[in-house]
Amino acid sequence: MRWPPHKAWTSLTSRKGYKHFEVKQYGGKKDKRWVELVAILNKNIYIRVNCIELFSSKKWESGWKQLSKDEAEKVQKAITEENTNGGNTTEEL
Repeated sequence: MRWPPHKAWTSLTSRKGYKHFEVKQYGGKKDKRWVELVAILNKNIYIRVNCIELFSSKKWESGWKQLSKDEAEKVQKAITEENTNGGNTTEEL
C-alpha cells in the first residue's frame, strides 16, 4: 500500500453524484488508515474512505479517468441540483 496515497482518485461508482476526487487529508495507522477526499467539481462534497477500500481496484482507481458521455451528463445534472440546493455534505464510507 503506497503511503501517503496518490492525490487524484476516480471512484468506479458515483459518490454523491461525483466520481473524481482529490485527497484533502489523510491519517491513521496500519489497517486504520483513512483518506478524506473532496469532489473535484464541488469542493463542498467530502467523503472519508478507509484505505483498504481506497486501494481496492474494485472500487477506486488512482488518477482521474475519463467519463463516458452518459456519466458526464449525470455529473452535470448533479452539479446543477447541488447548486440549487447548496450546503456542505460529508459521507463516511
